Amino acid sequence: MLQIDLTFAVVFILVWILVLVLTRVFFKPYLHLREKRKKMLSDNEQASKKALKDYEDHLSQIEKELREARQESQQIREKIVSEALAEKTRLISEIQTEVHSQVETARKELEDQVTKLKAQLEEKVEDLSQELEDKLLQ
Repeated sequence: MLQIDLTFAVVFILVWILVLVLTRVFFKPYLHLREKRKKMLSDNEQASKKALKDYEDHLSQIEKELREARQESQQIREKIVSEALAEKTRLISEIQTEVHSQVETARKELEDQVTKLKAQLEEKVEDLSQELEDKLLQ
């Protein structure tokens, strides 16, 4: 059978001393280092999640501002186009009015010239008929 003697007690005490020494020298620093690394990984993971959330928030803010800027530029563009069309319409109206006045002026000048030419023609016809009459009567 198994006999418990002094060597067993010495080995038992040596094993416990070894366990205590290994615990203090090796296991505690190792577990402490492992816990420290675990905490750093957790902190880094939280920081990366926060950074990603901040990035996504910033990106959505930029996209929102970009959409607003596009809408504003579209409104400005539409305003400029409508103003250009209004200016074009105004210029066309002015040009049409000017053309109509020039046509009326030209028409009046032509009518005046036609009237003068008719008067001159009537005088010449009168003169020619008088000459013809004089020549026929002679």
